[in-house]
Amino acid sequence: MALCILGVEDDPLVRFAAAQILADAGFETVEAGDADQALDVLKNPQQEIDVLFTDVRMPGRMNGLVLAKIAQTKRPQLRVIVTSGYYEREELPRGADFLEKPWSASDLISKIKRAAA
Repeated sequence: MALCILGVEDDPLVRFAAAQILADAGFETVEAGDADQALDVLKNPQQEIDVLFTDVRMPGRMNGLVLAKIAQTKRPQLRVIVTSGYYEREELPRGADFLEKPWSASDLISKIKRAAA
């Protein structure tokens, strides 16, 4: 069974590119455009999610860091990768990894594989 990655990114082109890269690498992907959509996915007990890949800056009531912390309370085994081009890494949620934007396909796949190990 392939790992399932929940990708949360407000830019539809970046979100689509990440999902396509991950799908091509053999991962199952679920996409969300903001934190509220991501939480809706995480509320579904039928939806397996192994890794949350989230941007920090997003529109809406919460950013990716708050999303990651809430997601980890709902699913303690969830692995988290945070991405941003404008972020200082000191405030990452527990156990989270960081991928600086702009990232390459190989960097993204490497981070996902490391998170899944």
